[in-house]
Amino acid sequence: MADEAASRPLKLDRIDLQILAIIQQDARLTNVMLAERIGLSASPCLERVRRLEKGKLVTAYRAVLNLEKLIPHLYTYMEVTLKSHHAQDFMRFEKYVLKQPEMLTCSLISGDFDYLIRVISTDIAHLHAISERMFNAEVGVEKHFTYICVKTVKDTTEVPIDALLAARQRTAL
Repeated sequence: MADEAASRPLKLDRIDLQILAIIQQDARLTNVMLAERIGLSASPCLERVRRLEKGKLVTAYRAVLNLEKLIPHLYTYMEVTLKSHHAQDFMRFEKYVLKQPEMLTCSLISGDFDYLIRVISTDIAHLHAISERMFNAEVGVEKHFTYICVKTVKDTTEVPIDALLAARQRTAL
């Protein structure tokens, strides 16, 4: 019974959605500051945050680094096509990717290639080493194309909760 309750989605109200939107923007807010912004007292606000965490709606709190001030770097995108398309081929490749710290995101894509991977490297030589390591790992890569990111126009991890809910309501009518 406990597993069944834990797997059910939480019922969220307007205040829960406000909390999620605010902590996406600034997870360092104290509970008192968060409570003030949403118009609750501190204790019920903390209970709601803990419920959202327990329900796995909030899974982590992270710092966003200013890499420009830290180290020279290069973002690239790799299109990867596998030689074979059996379940074990996908699993083997994905297991490899999960162990590569420079591969920041990896998505299975529909279309002309299999995966789109966002890679960070210090320079072209480092990027080449990452590519070579992938081919030498014998994880079923047939081919890949790499695109260098010249300029990042938008890079956010914030989910537009209000916009998604509004769109969902429009399509449900």
